Parts: sequence; C-alpha cells; structure tokens
Amino acid sequence: MLSMKIPAEIQEYKSKLIFGLSARQFFSIAGAILVGVPIGVLGHGRISADILPWFVIVAVMPFFAFGFFTFKGMRFEELVKACCNMWFRPQIRVYEDADGIFRELYEEIVEQEIVQQRITNGEYERKGDAD
Repeated sequence: MLSMKIPAEIQEYKSKLIFGLSARQFFSIAGAILVGVPIGVLGHGRISADILPWFVIVAVMPFFAFGFFTFKGMRFEELVKACCNMWFRPQIRVYEDADGIFRELYEEIVEQEIVQQRITNGEYERKGDAD
C-alpha cells in the first residue's frame, strides 16, 4: 500500500467565496450587517450616542465569533457546546486501572493495616525487648 504525507498547510486549506473570505465568514458578516444596521438606525434617536455603539457591538459579536473564531481546532458553536456541557451537565469521570496501580496501592494499605493491628495486639516484639 502506498501512502503519502500531506503537508499541514494543505490540510488546513479552506475554499474562498468572495474577497478572500470563506462562505462561513461571508455569511457571518452578512448576518452581522443584517442585525447591526437596524439596531443602529432604530436606536439613533432613542438611545444615547455613547451607549448605542456598545449595543451594536454586543449584538454583532456572536455573528463575528461564529464566522472567525476558532479555539484548538473547534469552531465557535462547538466551543459553546463544549462549555455548556462542562458547566451545566453533571460530570462523570470513569477511571480505568490499566496497570493495576490502584490495586497495588490498596494491597499495600491492607498490609500496613494488618501489620499495625499485629503490633497493637503484641504479636510483634521489638528487637530490644527480646533480650
């Protein structure tokens, strides 16, 4: 069987749609514009000019995050899903004792308890007491 190594820059290639943006990035910008412009226009006379841009930024930020943000290979929605699972679902951790380490530790503890019990019962004598 023949196999070839594929360079990392080829594996990370993403097709471009318009202006060097991928389809995901282009649609996220379009969604941000569709949400941000009406908020800016409708809020122009009703909300203070100091606060209105912050409303627009907060409303538009999830769209930009959806299109452009990645963290350790995860897209934004995958990251949000992982965070929600971590914070809001009960965590079940399953430990596998592959090398028998926990069994060995348990056996050592049992041995020490047996030795301690024999010492308290007087079954073991100290070397100095035998004389």
